[in-house]
Formats: sequence, structure tokens, C-alpha cells
Amino acid sequence: MNSDDTGFKAARILDRLEVSPSELGYRAQALLAEVLALMGAGIDAVARAGHPDVTARMGGRLLRIQVKATRQPSFRFDEADLEGIRPQAPHEDGYLAVLDLRSPLRWMLIHHARARTLVRRTVPMALLKAMEDAPFSAQCTAFCARMVIEHEESIEAFTFSLLRKRALAEGGAIGQ
Repeated sequence: MNSDDTGFKAARILDRLEVSPSELGYRAQALLAEVLALMGAGIDAVARAGHPDVTARMGGRLLRIQVKATRQPSFRFDEADLEGIRPQAPHEDGYLAVLDLRSPLRWMLIHHARARTLVRRTVPMALLKAMEDAPFSAQCTAFCARMVIEHEESIEAFTFSLLRKRALAEGGAIGQ
């Protein structure tokens, strides 16, 4: 399959999931953690509640990531989300990660320094795309799309709990 087509196919597969928006949001959190683990990150935590949603170690950095998923053409980010991803030491980075479920499927990871300008504003997805860390976002998108397509027949089984356990086992320690 042409790599340009994978985002479209992955979006169609996830569109068939019959879950509530909140369940889809939980799955997106664990999905990103699994994607990061596949990319070689150490996953420290995947939270069902609170901030940040995902804490990972990658490239000598600690990443604090707040995850959102949407099928809407615009997005709103609140202060609690921003505070949860604020770096607390020089070796830390914070990211807002938005999974745009419209075709083609794409992850947009926006660094904390840029995300600060988004608080309490409804912004179009195109603005998030312009603000993203393009290489990191592209890498997350590619890994995610490949994983979704590879597991198309069993995608319903990819619950928050399963994806969280997989991510922690591959890139961290189960039980955190």
C-alpha cells in the first residue's frame, strides 16, 4: 500500500469503532503510548484521569503529553491541560497531542511553548497543523497508521486497558 494511502485507510478503520467520544479519547491516550513505545520510548505512565495523560522517556528527555482526539474541524484547549504538560526541569518537554480522526488520520504534537497560545481559544485544525512539531508528528502518524492497519481485524479489542498494558510492557514497567 502506498504510504500516502495509509492515513486514509487508518481513519476509515477507526471510524468504524462504535464507542463513545469519551471512550475514544481514552483509547487515543493509550494508542499514543503504544505508538511511542513502538518508536523506542520508555513509557512511565498512562493515566486514565488527570494530567498529563502519558509520561514517557525518549531521546534523553522526559515527555509530558496531554492527548486529545477529535473528528471536529476545530479544537479547544484548557488551562488544566496546559499545566499538566508544563516542563518542570530542563530535561523535560511538554506536548499537546491531538489525534485528528478525519481522513487522513494524523497526530499533531504541539510543544508546550507553542500550546500556551491556544488556551481558552477555539482554533482550526489547520492552525494546530501549522504549530506542530512536524517530524515528531509525522513519525507518530506513520507508526499509528501502520499499527491500526496491521490490526484492522481486531481493532475493537484495542481497549484503553489492553493498549496501556502493551505500551507499559514494551516501553516501561507494567503496574505503573
